Amino acid sequence: MARDGADTQTRILDAARTEFAAYGLAGARIDRIARSASASKERMYAYYPDKKALFLAVLDLNLREFASAVVLVNNDLPAFAGALFDHTISHPQHLRMIDWARLETDGTLTASLDVVVGFRDDQVRRIRAAQDAGAVDPAWDPMMLMTVIFGIISAWVHEPGSEARRAPREPEIADRRANVVRAVGRLCRP
Repeated sequence: MARDGADTQTRILDAARTEFAAYGLAGARIDRIARSASASKERMYAYYPDKKALFLAVLDLNLREFASAVVLVNNDLPAFAGALFDHTISHPQHLRMIDWARLETDGTLTASLDVVVGFRDDQVRRIRAAQDAGAVDPAWDPMMLMTVIFGIISAWVHEPGSEARRAPREPEIADRRANVVRAVGRLCRP
C-alpha cells in the first residue's frame, strides 16, 4: 500500500507540474490535476493542504532538477551556457514555473529560493575561479555575468509572441544554441 501512496503522490506531482506550467498558480484547477493524476481531490489534500502548497512542491522539485542538471566545469562558460540552453529546451516547464512564481507569489518561496541561491552562488564561485584562471574577462562581476548568461539562454522563451507561434524545429534550436554559445563566448573572452 505504501508503494501505491508513493505512486499516487508522483502522479499528482507530474499532473500538477503540467497544470501549473500551463496556467500558473491562479489559473490551475485542482479538479484537472486530480483527473489527470487519476487521484481524488481528497487524496491530493492528504499530501498538500492547499493549492499553493502543491505549487510550491512542484516549484521546489523543478528548481532542484534545474540546479542539479548543469554546472560550470573546466572554466568553459560558453559550454555552460549551451548546456543551460539545452536544459531549458528539454524542460521548458522549469522556466515557466520560475516565471509563474515571480508573478504570483508573495515572497513565501523560502525553501525554493534557497535552492536557486545555492545554485547561483556555486556558479558565481566557478565563474570567479575561471576569471582567476584567465579564462573569463576579469572586468565582469561574476554575479552580473551569471545573470546575463541566464538572460541569454532564456531569451527565446520570453520573446514576444513566442507562445502564439509553432514550436521551433531542430535546425532553429541548433541555430539558437550556436548563437547562445557564440554570444557568451564573446562576452566573457578575456
